[in-house]
Amino acid sequence: MPQIVLGQLLNGAIVGTLYGILALGVTLTFSITGIVNFALGAFMMTGAYGTWYLTSVHGVPYGLAVPLATLGTAVIGLVADRALFRFTRNDLINGLLVSIGLIGVFDNVTLMIWTSTPHTIDVPVGGSVAVFGVYLPRMKLIVCAVLAAVVGATYFALRHTWAGRAAHSYAQAPEAAELMGVRTEFLQSSVFVYSTALAGLGGALYASLYSIDPTIGGPFVLKAIEGAILAGIGSVLGALIGGIILGVTESVGALFLPLSFGNAYGLVFLVLILLFRPNGLFAGRR
Repeated sequence: MPQIVLGQLLNGAIVGTLYGILALGVTLTFSITGIVNFALGAFMMTGAYGTWYLTSVHGVPYGLAVPLATLGTAVIGLVADRALFRFTRNDLINGLLVSIGLIGVFDNVTLMIWTSTPHTIDVPVGGSVAVFGVYLPRMKLIVCAVLAAVVGATYFALRHTWAGRAAHSYAQAPEAAELMGVRTEFLQSSVFVYSTALAGLGGALYASLYSIDPTIGGPFVLKAIEGAILAGIGSVLGALIGGIILGVTESVGALFLPLSFGNAYGLVFLVLILLFRPNGLFAGRR
C-alpha cells in the first residue's frame, strides 16, 4: 500500500505541473489585464491538436512540432487579443463573456475539422525510470521537468529583467507605472499572448501523454483557476505549487473514493485552505 500511495503522489505531481502551467497563465493574465481567461483551456486544446497534426499527419519530429504548435497558438492568441480581448481590459464580466464565447468557437471549429474522435501520437521517448521504487514513464518525467523549467524561467524573468519589473510594477500600481514610461497596451498584449503560449505548450506536451479530443481544455482550465486561487493570484511559483497540490490531492484521493468524485477533491481542498488563508497560500510572494 505505501508504494501505491507513493506512485499516486508522483503521478499526481506530474499531472499537477500541467495544471500549474495553465494556472500561471491565469494568474499572469488576471494580474495585468484584469480578466480571467477561461479560453486558456481552448488554447491548450489548440496546442495539443497542432502537435498531433504536425507529427501524425505531416511527419514533423515531435521536438520540432512542440515549439511550432506553441508558436502557432501564440499567434492565434495575438489575433484574439487584438480583435476581442483588448476591448475588455480590466472588465471582469465582459472578459469572462468573451472568453466563454471563444471556447465555443474553438470547440466547434475543431469538431468540424477533426470530429470528436480521440487522437493519439506515438510516444516520443519510451521506457521508464525507477523513482523510489516506483516506475514512471520517461516521457512523463520529461514533461514535468520542461513545465517546471518554464515556470522557473518565467519567475526569473519577472524578477530580473526590465520587462518583468515593469509587469510587476504595473500589477502593483498601474497609474504610477504608466507615468514611469511603461507602455501599458504593449505590456498587456504581451502578457496575454505569453499566457496563451503557455497554454499551447501545456497542450503540446499533454498530447505526448494522453489521447486528445475537443473537450480536454475545459477541465484543465477549471483546475488551473483553482490552483491560481489556491496559491494566491499573482504568485508565479505558487501557481505551479498550487497545481501540484491539486494534482496530488486528486491522485491520492482516487485511492479511497470513486473516480466520480475526482472533480470534488480540488474544490474541497480549496475551500479548506481558503477558510484559513483567504488570500491563498502564497499571497504576497510574487
